Amino acid sequence: MVKYQGRAKSFLDWGERIVMIKQDGTILIHQPILREPANWQPSGSKITFTIDGEYLILNSINSNPVEKMKVYFRSISFILVTALRDRAKILVSGMENDLVNYILFNPDCIEEGFRIKKREKSVRSGSIDLFGYDKNHIPVVIEVKRGLANINAVHQLRMYVKDIKKDREDVNVRGILCAPRIPDMVKNLLTDYGLEWREIEYPTVLPDDHQKTLEEFSEKNVTTIL
Repeated sequence: MVKYQGRAKSFLDWGERIVMIKQDGTILIHQPILREPANWQPSGSKITFTIDGEYLILNSINSNPVEKMKVYFRSISFILVTALRDRAKILVSGMENDLVNYILFNPDCIEEGFRIKKREKSVRSGSIDLFGYDKNHIPVVIEVKRGLANINAVHQLRMYVKDIKKDREDVNVRGILCAPRIPDMVKNLLTDYGLEWREIEYPTVLPDDHQKTLEEFSEKNVTTIL
């Protein structure tokens, strides 16, 4: 059973669960289904144990903001205690930022002569992913989506184009939506608004710090043969 009091209050009645207490004070209480924990306490929480009659009680207090959680155990199926050693950092590929970087270093994937002037250009309605000029020096607004582009992306791009037009004397501003996949319905809406699209497939490659260069591989094998 779990009782929590802090920014809100919650009560979780009796049930069979997995309680994870990490080395930094983080606590996660998982029910038999779903990915997210039913209750949790953040890193830095102070943990103590007490016994009250037939119950073992886990007390967790977080100081900033003040949060208190009590976990009552009336039976325990198993306990595993260990110290984990892990200094690895997770590497993620295939995010929206990766596609932005790909276009940044390969501007010709938009069109020949396209020049990128600024990344994350702030305008009234938000932040433009990429802003540049085509070979005729016409301003180009690039909105990037990492997966399947939707209707909201069209409206977002349209607002950015309007913002740029308000700040310039010339009203000719191009808007291009870039994504790996763009449905026909989205393409039709872009056309209706006078906007463009590019379907761009880009490599999702994770860096491998352990992979040897060709030079390192050659040196090792030459040494072995000699």
